[in-house]
Amino acid sequence: MNLMLSVLIFLTVVFIYHHFIYPYLLGFFAKRKPSMSSSADNAHYPRIGIMICAHNEEAFISQKLFNLSAMEYPIEKYEIQIVLDGCTDETKLRAEQAISQLHQQHICAEIHEFTNNQGKVAALNHLINTHKDQYDVLVFTDVSALMSIDALTRIAHHFADEKIAVVSGIYQFYDSSLSQEKYWQYQNKLKLAESNYGAVVGVPGAMCAIRSAHVKPLFSHAINDDFILAMQALCEGHHAVIDAHLNIIEMERDQEGVDFARRVRIAAGNFQQIYLLKHLTKSANPWLLFNFVSHKVLRGLMPLVVMCGVVTLMAAAILENHFFAQACLLILFASVSIGAMKKWFAIEEPCAPFDQINYVLASYAAGCMGIAKYCTGGFNMPWRRVEQTNSSTTKNSGKQGTTVQSNTTNQSAFNVIRFKRVMDIVGATIGLVLASPIMIAAMVAIKLDSKGPVFYQQLRVGQADDDFVELFQVYKFRSMFTDAELQSGAVWASKGDPRITRVGRFLRKTRIDELPQFINVLKGEMSLIGPRPERPVFYGKLEDNIPYFSLRTYGIKPGISGLAQVMNGYDENIEDVRSKIGWDYAYALALSSPKQWLSMEWMIILKTIRIVVLGKGQ
Repeated sequence: MNLMLSVLIFLTVVFIYHHFIYPYLLGFFAKRKPSMSSSADNAHYPRIGIMICAHNEEAFISQKLFNLSAMEYPIEKYEIQIVLDGCTDETKLRAEQAISQLHQQHICAEIHEFTNNQGKVAALNHLINTHKDQYDVLVFTDVSALMSIDALTRIAHHFADEKIAVVSGIYQFYDSSLSQEKYWQYQNKLKLAESNYGAVVGVPGAMCAIRSAHVKPLFSHAINDDFILAMQALCEGHHAVIDAHLNIIEMERDQEGVDFARRVRIAAGNFQQIYLLKHLTKSANPWLLFNFVSHKVLRGLMPLVVMCGVVTLMAAAILENHFFAQACLLILFASVSIGAMKKWFAIEEPCAPFDQINYVLASYAAGCMGIAKYCTGGFNMPWRRVEQTNSSTTKNSGKQGTTVQSNTTNQSAFNVIRFKRVMDIVGATIGLVLASPIMIAAMVAIKLDSKGPVFYQQLRVGQADDDFVELFQVYKFRSMFTDAELQSGAVWASKGDPRITRVGRFLRKTRIDELPQFINVLKGEMSLIGPRPERPVFYGKLEDNIPYFSLRTYGIKPGISGLAQVMNGYDENIEDVRSKIGWDYAYALALSSPKQWLSMEWMIILKTIRIVVLGKGQ
């Protein structure tokens, strides 16, 4: 069994365990254990503080407050605390209008206003630090989520049991897509099974009730605040339960772009919380440990598992002509194609199972982007409503509209570059592993063919910006005789170049001589895809003869392969470089659009693989 097949089997087993085996085991054991419930009577009425954070929620704030005013719970036993986090719309006005009516019903509601947007974590920490000691239970809830009118009564009933620290309910959508609804049906079923053991890992952020004695302020850069709040309350051996009769209705329907952006953020939070809550792996509660590792840890890593699986499938299909891998890729391609056609022609009819496959692929694509964004510091900024980040600029005109569009384009390019870096790290790691047998064979062949070192280092020009141009040593397998430039000096290689060894000629035709550059990629000096890194000795002459030549690597790392390389091959003279410059600029422009960049990136990768397999290099 070769290495590629072993890796694919391992990744498949992890995927199947997380999505199918774990839920089955959880359901199997849950059926043999009655659900946890309190035996206390409903006369137990703790003081409840309802905590709400709002940033530009004018569409839902009135509806939310009226929903809370209708709760079947003694009005003297609950209060509402709202933080308006730098709102720039009419949220404050509408909240004040609704609160005036609540006051007429003798329901206490108070507004805390932040002049500037400080972020959801800062808002939550303000509420926790200010009001934690005033209430027995804190209920954290989203503005756009409505609760059943008996929600507070049911929450109070559960908290009569001192072992219970966290209570939540069933998360539903007032209006949702088929794929989204199936996903949350699956999640609700999973959480109900976990609830039988009091070990729910992660409750819906739309509503989470926590015993105030166990509420702790959040880490300042926490992303999935709801999950971390709940899990912090369980660190002392307490239980978390889901009430199957407590309904949480999400009123806001996400558009496709907004939903994708939210999944990017959630995936980043899932990845972050593995580290923030790693101490849970030492929990004395075996069910909490089992659920945390099987559910949340694997969920945080699953985008990387899926990405590595797709890359391995592609490698097996192309390099080894593996029928099973080709069939799997064909199914994925068909699903994506059907999804694209439905989007382009605005077709809303369900098309199972392709809709489900596309939803999973889109979720894990968002997950990879979220992990990339988190690893590059993309979430060190205040929280705000997702759609603002993706808002249309069609209402703007003139100079202001141009500025907004420019900022959006720059942000898109910045996001692509950050995601590109994560792809570089993952791709270079996988590349080194998969190519290690070839690299070992190449090292042996080089040693047997000619005298000299196996590896060759050469100074190259890297990424440039306004103040700095990076120089680095590129790593390659030696393909020329030792001291090949001692008499001729630095010159371009040419077809039939006598300086190239017999083995070196094969290495250059298959591009195997470039494989050590994976090390440059891991060091951050190069990218997998980008402009060719030129030698400083040629740079002055090229800049003199080709206008704006130095802009090729402005803000972009040079690459092992690139659009110019796969379209034109190796450089032999200045004219070859001149003909490539347009390809390099085209690639740089594609970075401003994630969709165009991703399409171009895969095209370059496939062309590079074709050149290597068919020996089309020079």
